[in-house]
Amino acid sequence: MAFSLNKYFLLTIVVLQGICCAHATTKYSISLICSKAPNPSLCLLAYKSDPRSQNADLHGLCQIAIDFSEKSARQTLDLVNQLLESAKGVLETRLQACAFHYLNCANLFNQTGKILRSGDFKKTVDGGNGALAESANCDAAFIGSPPKEPVEVRQSSVLVQQLGAVAVLTATFLDHSGF
Repeated sequence: MAFSLNKYFLLTIVVLQGICCAHATTKYSISLICSKAPNPSLCLLAYKSDPRSQNADLHGLCQIAIDFSEKSARQTLDLVNQLLESAKGVLETRLQACAFHYLNCANLFNQTGKILRSGDFKKTVDGGNGALAESANCDAAFIGSPPKEPVEVRQSSVLVQQLGAVAVLTATFLDHSGF
């Protein structure tokens, strides 16, 4: 009887230690990822706002980062489409280009999530970088001559790029971790 009780006690200790260590690894991973992000406080806020991050491993954290990047890109696309309703001339042309780029950006983040699930982390990094390039292409359309990029588009674009950088960074950690 004592042997059986000790066996269950040891099993309980091992299980609790595994839960404790898994939780610590998640916190360390979020902390490490966000410390390398362009905007660490935004990174922490984004992860903390998603309940999945509490128990996520590095693979799960990458999926979460891709998800919030895609959501931000779709919100930017919605904003651009809203501004297009009243835009005229050169501004309208540039906003149309932005709508095209943000549709591509959101779709690339969506595709990147599928690539992540396939286990190809190098292509996950490439997909995230491709999505970020689409966002940057919108901004580039406003460089050089008037009109300037609308402030709300610029702010939203910065958000997409900072969140997208977290997705790329996390995918890079996965690519180099040997998962």
